[in-house]
Amino acid sequence: MRRADRFAVAAAVGYSALMLTKAAAAALAVGRRRARLRSATGAAVAPSAVTIVQPILSGDPQLVDTLANTLAVAGDSPVLWLVDAADPEGRRAAEEAGSRHPLAAVRIVDCPPCPPRVGPKTFKLHLAESLIETDAFAVVDDDTRVTAEGLAALRDGLRIAEVSTGLPSYVPGAGIWSRLLAQFVNDQATLSYLPASAIGGPRTINGMTWAMRLDTLERIGGFSPLLPLLADDLAVATRVRETGGSIDQSEVVQFVSTTVDGGRRYGDLMHRWMVFATLLLRAERPVRRAGIAAGYAVPAVLLGALVAASAVRPTTARVTALAGTLALRSAIIAAVQRIVAGRFRHDPVLSLAGELVLPVQFGRALADRRIVWRGRRYLVHANDRFEEAPR
Repeated sequence: MRRADRFAVAAAVGYSALMLTKAAAAALAVGRRRARLRSATGAAVAPSAVTIVQPILSGDPQLVDTLANTLAVAGDSPVLWLVDAADPEGRRAAEEAGSRHPLAAVRIVDCPPCPPRVGPKTFKLHLAESLIETDAFAVVDDDTRVTAEGLAALRDGLRIAEVSTGLPSYVPGAGIWSRLLAQFVNDQATLSYLPASAIGGPRTINGMTWAMRLDTLERIGGFSPLLPLLADDLAVATRVRETGGSIDQSEVVQFVSTTVDGGRRYGDLMHRWMVFATLLLRAERPVRRAGIAAGYAVPAVLLGALVAASAVRPTTARVTALAGTLALRSAIIAAVQRIVAGRFRHDPVLSLAGELVLPVQFGRALADRRIVWRGRRYLVHANDRFEEAPR
């Protein structure tokens, strides 16, 4: 066998081994969490004791339906909708959604402009802090369609940890870019959040859905100390861990649907996520940082090398190695999604494309620190050092 063929086979074996390891770690994390819940002695949080806090920004055509879904599943839970005073379309969407459920306990809060060098989402949460009158609260993004099961999982998580977070599952929107984004998230979520929680515990939270008791928020100093930090999810998670708290990563999915109306919008979203990922990596110790790279960067590089080798010179050994790797990859992703979410959404072509471009996207995040988030453009040096940048 030629040396290049041996390299292709080694890449296939290495990639497959890493995928199987992540799948096993995900299963281990789910088993451990369920065991902790069975043995937990703390009282459960009642649905009516949780306020749903939802920062709102207009722009997505699905916004009204998504907000209406929040009220449909909220039940007795109070709901706070945080709308920019300078966003009349966001207020109109909130009012229209509220009109569909006139008996819901919802309050629309007009928020002033976010000050410079303050995280825009954290700023809204800070404004909402004094309005929460229940024992706990759940933060839900405005593109997340929570379910009763998902909210129950967040409440259950507060029996075993100071903050609980859900697992994102994207519902593909219309168009190729929406489907590509959804496929990337659905492939990566179960094989990133869950394995990380099995090895040393979760390091961050999924900012799309998370919950906390109000007394925990007060104990960590509220949102005020977090205002100078850009990535709200990383800021909350870091503060909780620094004050001796723990994070519960639920395996129950929270459905997200974002309309991606073109390649530029897709690129902006992925770029922001990758820049925020670099902030998480910088906050880790070198050993854990290396472990994260081995688990998530190395597989994409190995798969890219295998695809490139097979495309340049498709020998029998290389094509066989690639075909076997792709078949195993799809089987693992589908099985984990089926076990965790009860269903799987797997397009082999889009899935492969999403992973192959991952190293390029991450490399761009290292080189270009400008992001677009919540209608603003930022230049991000660190989570506590950022500034608005001209468009």
